[in-house]
Amino acid sequence: MGITVIWDNPEQTILRYVYNGQWNLDNFYQALQESRDMMDKVDHRVGPIIDVQNSKLVPNGVLSHGKNVALRKHPNQGKSIIVGASGFVRTLFDVYKKVYRTSFDESAYAFSVTLDDARNLLLKQAVASP
Repeated sequence: MGITVIWDNPEQTILRYVYNGQWNLDNFYQALQESRDMMDKVDHRVGPIIDVQNSKLVPNGVLSHGKNVALRKHPNQGKSIIVGASGFVRTLFDVYKKVYRTSFDESAYAFSVTLDDARNLLLKQAVASP
């Protein structure tokens, strides 16, 4: 259980965070550091997929850590696509946007129902980028 970080494609342009079952903030920060280490090894834009299809409850206090995530955005990081978010997760996301509105870039995130749709969104974004 926890969070696994993997390259989603051989070109290493899509990184996937796979949330499995119950996870905590230690798992979250470990995954964040692991993804930073992976992005350090490439010299191109990387689109993260945040796959919460098999995630259980969100840990208490997760919203208070939102600003840390925004401040730690990797220079190679592109738009993040959140896959499989429940209504509760979407509501938390909306609260996060309001709380951190001065430092939140809404265009940096999108929601998708399936992994294939998320991959297609990121591939279209890569083609559209200069």
